[in-house]
Amino acid sequence: MSYERILIKGAYLMTQDEKLGDLVGDVLIADGTIQAIGRDLQDDRARVIDGSGSAVLPGFIDTHRHNWQGALRSLGPSWTYQEYRNAIQIGLGQYFEPEDVYIGNLAADLLSIDAGVTTVRDESHISNSSEHTDAAINAHWDSGIRAVFDHGWPSTEAEEWQFGSARTHPEDIRRVRAEVLADDTARVTLNAMLRGPELSTFEVAEHDIRLARELGLRISMHVGLGEWGAKQQAIRKLAEAGLLGSDMTFIHCCTSTDEELRMLADHGATASVASALEVFMPGLGQPATNRLLAAGVRPSLSVDTETIVSGDMFGVMRAALAYQQLVIAGAAGPMDRAPGLPTFGSADLISFATIEGARACGIDHRTGSLTPGKQADLIMIRLDHANLLPATDVAAAIVAGGHAGNVDTVLVGGRVLKEGGVLKGGETVFEQAAASRDRLFRAAGYPPQ
Repeated sequence: MSYERILIKGAYLMTQDEKLGDLVGDVLIADGTIQAIGRDLQDDRARVIDGSGSAVLPGFIDTHRHNWQGALRSLGPSWTYQEYRNAIQIGLGQYFEPEDVYIGNLAADLLSIDAGVTTVRDESHISNSSEHTDAAINAHWDSGIRAVFDHGWPSTEAEEWQFGSARTHPEDIRRVRAEVLADDTARVTLNAMLRGPELSTFEVAEHDIRLARELGLRISMHVGLGEWGAKQQAIRKLAEAGLLGSDMTFIHCCTSTDEELRMLADHGATASVASALEVFMPGLGQPATNRLLAAGVRPSLSVDTETIVSGDMFGVMRAALAYQQLVIAGAAGPMDRAPGLPTFGSADLISFATIEGARACGIDHRTGSLTPGKQADLIMIRLDHANLLPATDVAAAIVAGGHAGNVDTVLVGGRVLKEGGVLKGGETVFEQAAASRDRLFRAAGYPPQ
């Protein structure tokens, strides 16, 4: 593949690289990677992009999104957790054909790119067949996004796969690892989405963890889900069994105990906070961001499901900050009322949404910061738009007021996917998404939209 040489000049660079910090300067991109960061860079062969009046930062990294639901967005912003499960996982998931998975994933990817997300960790519990799995992966290749595909379980017989399930992880993950996503340096790579002792028996959880490690895969796991999570204490069980490790990302952690969060930190594991979803959806618990910081964990951020919340990281960052204000006011949930919880600011949220996301995905050596030698996954946000002016504090302006319309340019691996505020490609995807939704509704007997 041939790569365009690009020189971005005179932008406010939020590098997320501790050695480089923030500066006004230039970024030189060639061969799909960042070649240089500095001031007054020159390259006669490069196409120059004027970065004045803009911020350039690493692309956002969403560490937990169920992409297959991309054609079902905004169906239930007031749903409880059980209503979501009944309508989507149990109700519609069984009717998905591979083409529906492809369209849902592609629609989710394109919305992500448009809003500045350059990497998504796709938590794919729609592995109804090998064809469904392959369709999900193919969408990531076609969209141009960087994807960590987290192979999960089916949404057929959905109730048999969660909350005490005795079924082991689908064996098709071996085929995917050997034949489909064997290259851990590719733009689309493989992880394992496991249910763990909160959603399966402990014997199954142990089997699945050993399977993932045999295949050399990082692991994600949903824990701390409402009252059930508080009762199960999955992190504690894993630690006591010697299974807790640095190759694990724990999603939500809403009702995981403070001691469990310290166990997570002690073992070098990472966490993903889906703050917008957690404040919207009754039944999960509240965002654990401040408690994770108290335990020594800098979390990543994630959208979760677009059926409930908007699929952009701006809303996720704002929700995390809004909930923190309740913590500070003493009006938060019961697990967040301990005195002296550490707090975070806008710059921290940018970090959570970029470099910490890369660490959670195990790809921080490749992306997540504007560091020479890393992949050129970056975004340019216009600070001269009316909603962000005068951008006195750039991080605060982006967190408090930013939206997808401010994202002028998006690059993944040096390839331009959005420029001048216009997304490249995907003109027919959203019509296909509407048709997919209508077919699924008819199959499930839902009222037409």
